[in-house]
Amino acid sequence: MQLARQNPGLNIIGLGAQDDLEFALRFVDRTNTGGGEITMVWDETFETWRALGVRSQPYWLLYDADGELVASGPGAVDESIVQSVLA
Repeated sequence: MQLARQNPGLNIIGLGAQDDLEFALRFVDRTNTGGGEITMVWDETFETWRALGVRSQPYWLLYDADGELVASGPGAVDESIVQSVLA
């Protein structure tokens, strides 16, 4: 959330696919991620995970303004990489 607030030009998408939609909605409420800084998407099929190469949760992907994959990895987002792409 802080990363999104500090970088208004950054588009962050949360891709839910585990458990069920109700669980995902409770997660959004509990973590206060539904305020517009993060767009939440639900895909119960995991097809998007397969297409994007997501191998675990949490997992992050960083694309540049041209839609090219810059970096990705499991765990928390590496904010230094994000800042270097935004610079």
